[in-house]
Amino acid sequence: MIKITFLITVFNEVKTVRKAINDIINLDFPEKEIIIIDNGSSDGSQEIIKEFKNIKTILRTKNLGYGSTVIEGLNLAKGKYIYIHNSDLEYDFTKSIEMMNVADTNNLDIVLGSRLKNKKNIIKNLKSNPAFLATYVTTFLINILYKKKFTDIIGSKFYKVEKLKNIKVDFYHEGFDFGFISRVCKEKYNIDEIAVDYTPRENFYEKKIKWYHMFAALYAIFRVKFFN
Repeated sequence: MIKITFLITVFNEVKTVRKAINDIINLDFPEKEIIIIDNGSSDGSQEIIKEFKNIKTILRTKNLGYGSTVIEGLNLAKGKYIYIHNSDLEYDFTKSIEMMNVADTNNLDIVLGSRLKNKKNIIKNLKSNPAFLATYVTTFLINILYKKKFTDIIGSKFYKVEKLKNIKVDFYHEGFDFGFISRVCKEKYNIDEIAVDYTPRENFYEKKIKWYHMFAALYAIFRVKFFN
């Protein structure tokens, strides 16, 4: 029985993609499958991915959006759950097992991995990582709009496959995560979060998410809530 599908998402991560894949291969959890989807990398990531045999791999010729990667992974997954393992190595993938246990125990459809659940000093967090401002703003909006108490809606993700694969998707690029969480909150899926370890990449400028993507996030949140 496959309990967890690990979806490894890749877009121009030549420095870390090999370790990202090996981390999941070597994870001491036999009830797993691995799917790798590369979203049109041009930096040599695809050549590294090709080294790994007997793993389901999709190598796209162009970037179709992070959201399309997640949706395709959900549709292909054979596991009860799917863990989204981004190949930038910012999140502690070993927390996937705790997420599974929490989901099983509490019959959850989604477990969010929060970078901020145990970090209450907002000013200190913003000084250490100004990008957290977008997290605080969007999480605050989701909490207000749907009467939630999340601390981080942008962290790592763990989904129950059968419940999530049929979610209506309106956005595939920068607004995806925000539109998706808005949709599942609107449809009253069972969601909780746990604290996870987070190690931001050393070179901030290599991050795929930029400050101006905040506008796409806000658009997605308000569109789902009020117009869709």
